[in-house]
Amino acid sequence: MRASSNLHLLERSLLVIASVLLCFMPWALGTMHVWSQSITLGLSSLALGVALINRHYRGEFAPQGDFKLIMWPKLVRFPLFWLGLLLLGYILTQALNPAWSFMTDGEFWWLTPLDHISWLPAGMETPYKDMNPWRILVIYGSVWLFVCALWVGITRRAAVQALFTVIAVNGALLAIVGILQRVTKAKEMLWFIKVKVPSDYFFSTIIYKNHAGAYLNLVLMLCTGLLYWHFARAERRMERTSPAPVFAFCAVLLGLSVLLSNSRAAIILLMVFTLVAFIGFVVRCTIYRSEGRSPWAITLLCAVFSLFIGLGSYFLNTSKAFDRVGKLIENSETDSSVVTRVLARNATWDMAKDNLVTGWGAGSFRHYFPVYQRNYPEIYKPSPKSKRTFRWEYAHNDYVQLLAELGLIGAGILLAMLSLGITHLMRQRVWLKPHLMFIVLGLVITATHAWVDFQFHNPAILFLWCSSAVLIGRWAEQENRRNAPGVSDVPRSSFRG
Repeated sequence: MRASSNLHLLERSLLVIASVLLCFMPWALGTMHVWSQSITLGLSSLALGVALINRHYRGEFAPQGDFKLIMWPKLVRFPLFWLGLLLLGYILTQALNPAWSFMTDGEFWWLTPLDHISWLPAGMETPYKDMNPWRILVIYGSVWLFVCALWVGITRRAAVQALFTVIAVNGALLAIVGILQRVTKAKEMLWFIKVKVPSDYFFSTIIYKNHAGAYLNLVLMLCTGLLYWHFARAERRMERTSPAPVFAFCAVLLGLSVLLSNSRAAIILLMVFTLVAFIGFVVRCTIYRSEGRSPWAITLLCAVFSLFIGLGSYFLNTSKAFDRVGKLIENSETDSSVVTRVLARNATWDMAKDNLVTGWGAGSFRHYFPVYQRNYPEIYKPSPKSKRTFRWEYAHNDYVQLLAELGLIGAGILLAMLSLGITHLMRQRVWLKPHLMFIVLGLVITATHAWVDFQFHNPAILFLWCSSAVLIGRWAEQENRRNAPGVSDVPRSSFRG
């Protein structure tokens, strides 16, 4: 029995909630503040609640017979549900077993040791608004709830494509706003929101330019995957038109916005991705020629978009971005940004080694890092005689900071989750699906960027990355099931006739 291709009302509801959440996060200043993270937790909880409601397929939704889809067994069988629950339990243990307490007299602050259970993972009792394990629980818990909702509730390839399309359009709108801000030399975000950073530091509605570059890069790669899928489908069906040019246009806008974000690492990674994507596209057009589409049409399409990129780069003065990249490559050993990041990474590694197994506690980095920061004068004070010290809220290396906060135990749980995800994609033979491989490459590039910055500490990027990974798995699984003769689109163990 094959289920109807129509989306059930509950799946549509989940799709709307997921779309609202993923669109809201980048516009909410990257979801870096308490208010937006609280909204995210509420929407994620709602999404899982809707995903777990049993679905009755009747009439037009079940042309081959009524059936009932039971949702909770799929959640119970989802390994990341249990590993995520284990990770949240580990962080909760740290929160309930603080070894240090944050104290302040209004001008200065310090940490006071507390009695705690020494053989259990310990954390720090620090302000929620600044950062502490409870706030990390909200962020990670929201991601866990949302990932589980997508895995359980998305049962159709059309739903995956629709959600990716919404993300791509939303990203293109962000790009347009950012480009207009650069062209008009706006001093305030959205021309009326005052932020405590220079105008060249934020882009669109994302406060930190490197976060903006990473987010837009990832959306661009989603666009490329959708572009390839629609292009290949039009080739197979010998169709004269398809939505592929629309996604190509969105990708061009996103690429220009990455250049204008002035994020050097994002620009370098964008160039790497563009080279790989272009080579893949040429190989695809060379090996798989369709009688329904002239190669001259493809060449003309590439020429038009190349001209658009060239003119856009010229008028928007993106040469500044390439100058910054060139200086970074030529002076990588003396560039202050690179040097300070390396020193911060080394100091964070020192911090991690002193409590390697259990870590210092989720959200503890910015509070305990000064103990190790003082061993590196270049990142401690502007000058030896200065009374002011630099405050590092993040290590600018997500992996070393993760190890310092959660230790080998927490990092091991996350590594197990990643390994299971990779195993699932391997079983679904994702390497045979170029449209999904483009998105996988986007995930790899974002993870690479996190080695030199704190991309995964931005909830908008973290949510998009995790959601994309889950949706890739669902898309690959659904395509394999769809291509298998006589196999239902719905797992047999999940419904009753």
